[in-house]
Amino acid sequence: MKINKKVLLCAIIAVAVFAVMLVFDLLSKHFIVKALPNVGDSMDFLPGFINFVYIQNTGAAWGIFSGRSAFLIIMSLIVLGLYLWFFAYRLKKSGSHSSVTLAVSVGLISGGCIGNLVDRLVFGYVRDFLNFQFMDFPVFNVADVSLTIGIIVMVVYFIFLLPREDKKIAVRADFMNDKLFESKMSNDDKKVDNKNICDFHKEKSIESNIDEKKFNQAVHNSENYDNIDENLEKNPQNKNNEISQNSTNDTKNHTNEDSNGGGE
Repeated sequence: MKINKKVLLCAIIAVAVFAVMLVFDLLSKHFIVKALPNVGDSMDFLPGFINFVYIQNTGAAWGIFSGRSAFLIIMSLIVLGLYLWFFAYRLKKSGSHSSVTLAVSVGLISGGCIGNLVDRLVFGYVRDFLNFQFMDFPVFNVADVSLTIGIIVMVVYFIFLLPREDKKIAVRADFMNDKLFESKMSNDDKKVDNKNICDFHKEKSIESNIDEKKFNQAVHNSENYDNIDENLEKNPQNKNNEISQNSTNDTKNHTNEDSNGGGE
């Protein structure tokens, strides 16, 4: 089965973005924990804008669902599974019109989701360390950034790009239906033409007193309707020959009768 190049490209982009974001997230958490081993330890990064503060988050953003890691794990798997199914469905449906934007969104969301999922499965909490100093905002990590950007890209895709993509698919479907209709009509016309040719040869054979049985045999032996005459020529037999043969036989019979009568 031949794979569409655009479909393959989108799949590769999604996997590449996923791999990059997952590795970046896990490595950043590893080095932050090495540099800030205790919960609450901090380090300046961009003074007045952002710093590093190590915390262990057992819930989601703003502490919601705190201590319910199992629930968050199940929900993450369900949501991610549904989005991956949608991505596969769109690749199959869109074909050459598959969206790179959707592929990027899938890679970002998958990378962020799996990054935090690994933390919950291994440690029972998520390692957060990025903190905005100029505003009251929950401490987050690279996986959260990946998820947020992925969701924004997804919203852009659904609002602006998906309708255009569906229009292109509809145009392609109409074109394919038109081509199929033209092909069907062409085949139907060919059948009609062949039938007309066959009827013509049949009328010609009747006019020439060709035996109908032999004509049908010629049609059967012909690969197409164009070489019926050739088959008829190879096996000529017509009613004129039969009449001539019958006349000859009758003459012979009368001759024999006269000879027998003279002998008596």
